[in-house]
Amino acid sequence: MKRASDDGSGPHESKPVAPPSTELLSPIPRRRAADQQELTVALLNLDTFAERLTYLFDHASTYYLLRGDPVVDPDAIDRLTAEGDPTFLTFTARPPLVAQWVRDRTGLPLAEQALRNFKAGIRQNSRPGITDALAEFWRIHHKLLDPFVPASDFALPEDEIARKTHALITELGLVGFNARDITSSIGDAPDADRKQLLQVVEQIARTRRAARDNPSS
Repeated sequence: MKRASDDGSGPHESKPVAPPSTELLSPIPRRRAADQQELTVALLNLDTFAERLTYLFDHASTYYLLRGDPVVDPDAIDRLTAEGDPTFLTFTARPPLVAQWVRDRTGLPLAEQALRNFKAGIRQNSRPGITDALAEFWRIHHKLLDPFVPASDFALPEDEIARKTHALITELGLVGFNARDITSSIGDAPDADRKQLLQVVEQIARTRRAARDNPSS
């Protein structure tokens, strides 16, 4: 696998702000549940928006292209890495690309220098739409960029059904739900109903794994 330039070039070249694109997806790969939890804990251990944003740039910004198209499935990334496909390239997202992605995704103006100022702690972002888009780009819960949200919101559920449901939802890439969301949403439901929800999510995950493992099926 080849590593392309880390200077911020990639699939989104600089261009004027356009109307928001609701179909634009992040090039950052989805994470397995354990990896998502590890990133969550690392961010919670940082005290400011600037520190968390810097951590994301430094530790969670690798993305991959196969013949120019983003590859976001972690198992597909492992397979392509092992195969050594010369058209499978790895990149690092830098402020120019992230700013352009946010502009394309939201239609809001965001300059590269503003991102650098956020990282340096020179200014705080006052636009919730931009903060939410940054979280969407890095596939994290949007509250993780708010240092005033308590860490308890992201503690894994003690209940086994809720914990398994949360892990599977994370596998499916639905990072808009944190552990507390799952617990509060299904905690009062009867065990039979909660198990039924878990079975539905498990079936969706199995179906997606099967399709990934056998694309021709």
